[in-house]
Formats: sequence, C-alpha cells, structure tokens
Amino acid sequence: MKLASFAKLQVQALAPFSKYGSCVVRQGNWLHMWVWDAAIETAFSQKHGGKQHFSTLPYSLYSTPVSNGIVWLAAPGSPGLEGQLWKDRQLVDSMWFDEPPGAGDWAALHAQTPGFHALGWPLALPPAGVLLPVAPPRPWGRNLTPRLQSRTRIQWSSLAPAALVFATATLTGWGSWIYSQKQAHQQAIDLGLQSQERMLAKLEPMQQARQRTTSTLTWINAVQALPSAPTTHDIIAELADIFTRQGLVVRELEINAPTVQATLVATSGGSPRLTAVLGVLESHPWFYDARFVDVSGGTGFKFAWRLRADAATATSNSNSKNRP
Repeated sequence: MKLASFAKLQVQALAPFSKYGSCVVRQGNWLHMWVWDAAIETAFSQKHGGKQHFSTLPYSLYSTPVSNGIVWLAAPGSPGLEGQLWKDRQLVDSMWFDEPPGAGDWAALHAQTPGFHALGWPLALPPAGVLLPVAPPRPWGRNLTPRLQSRTRIQWSSLAPAALVFATATLTGWGSWIYSQKQAHQQAIDLGLQSQERMLAKLEPMQQARQRTTSTLTWINAVQALPSAPTTHDIIAELADIFTRQGLVVRELEINAPTVQATLVATSGGSPRLTAVLGVLESHPWFYDARFVDVSGGTGFKFAWRLRADAATATSNSNSKNRP
C-alpha cells in the first residue's frame, strides 16, 4: 500500500498531461513507470460501449524477459518499434521510436542524454534483426496504479442486506453484553452493601461502648475542673501568708462560716497598721466585709471578716502567689 501511494505521487509529479493514464511496475529494485494521455482510454471506452472492465497496460509488459541484452519489439499495425535493455532478467530501460532509428539518430541520442551510455546502451546502434513477437498471455508485472474501472466492484445491492443483518446481530450482541455487565455490576454493588450492613451491625456494640466511655470521661474531666471550696487548713495557710507579710501573728482564730475572727499581735511589739490589714483582707478573693472589732489584752487587735460563698482554692492560690 505504501509503495502504491509512492507510485501515484511520482506519476502526479512527472506526468506531462493534465489528464493521464499510468502504469507503474516494480521489478526487483526497479520501479518502471509509463504515462499516456487519458484520451487513449476515453477513445477505447467509447469504442467498446458498455464494456466498463478493461485494463490499459503498456505493450512492453507482454514481452518475454531475457537475461541480458537489447530486445526490439514491434507494435502490431504500427511502423514504430520499442527498444528494451535487460540485465539479469530485469528491465533496465526502454525507448519508443516512431520509426526505426538510424546511426545518426542513435549518436545524437547519446549526445543529448549523458546517462544513456551509463545505463548500458551501446554506443553503436544495435541491429534490430528479427523483431520478437509478443508471446506471454499475461504481463510480467502488476500495475500499482490501476484505473478505478479495472478494480473489483462491490455489489452493493447484495451487500446491503448482509450488512444490515450483520449490523443487527452486532448491535444485539453488544446490547446483551452491556446488559449482562450492568447486571453483574449491580449484583456486586448489592453484595457490597449487604456486607457493609453486616459489618456495621457487628460494630454497633463497640460504638455504643465507646460513646458511654466518652461520656464518662467527659463527666470526670468536668468534675475535676470544678474548683473546690477552701478547707480550714487552706484558710489558715492563706491567713498565715497574709499576716506574715504584715509583720503580724495570729493569737486567736475563730472560724464560724461565713464569719472569721482573729486577734493579731505585731511581732515588733507595736500596733499594727489597721488600714493595711483591712486593705489586704478586702483585696483577697476569698474575703469581704473586713472590719476592726476591738483591742484585746492591750497588745492584741481583733479583726472580723466574711468568707465568700464562691471562694475557690485554685483561684485563691493563683492570686495569692501573684500578690506582693
């Protein structure tokens, strides 16, 4: 197919006619090409009327191949002749002469065609001798560029019903295959859904247990995050920290929630600064309503204050650590 396409391109490039007939034959490594005016084929078709199937081939294709040498062929009913040059049973070159050439014509042909002698044509005119008849009933080469009329025609009238039956059978088979594939896919999907439901049913108790565990952990974390109410020990520790900073010691302490009373004595032996003590107690997040009550025993000073209901150990510790 590639060689035939190449041959057609070469004919189109080299043909000297706008409408032409052609014959291209491959022989070994050679590609022989003949081109003629399409009027020859038109005249033949008109002469033979309805005979559409015919093949126009060069007369040279019906000659008998020879091993080596020059062969002269005569066309029936024509004074012209064709010269063929053969090497190793392959046609190397051919020329057509309207009449037998003379020695002068042969010399002029050599002079005008530099590659003429290189192909193997002798310098002296070879004698025609006895012209060989055309013997083989078939051409020795196949035409790579046949006419459309010479190709095998497709009988569309008989092919159409067969094509319709074939197309119907193909569509039916294809539809059946598509349907079977769809059913197979649907079955696979159904099996997958059923397997998923079984797995979810097996995992349901684990999911419920996980939810209960998560709820319990959430409740425990919430309880642990709640601030605890200060104990007596916490109150004493906070007061010791406050009064030590003021240079005071506790001589008497009475806790009767929410009221707290304490008798304080200055370590220096002097009098405590009342405003400083009251200010420290009021600024503490646990206490409020701080007041001076009375002098006790000459050196003791009695104070009273209240404990807040929302006092929290975590808050107080953080605040007390940040106090100067």
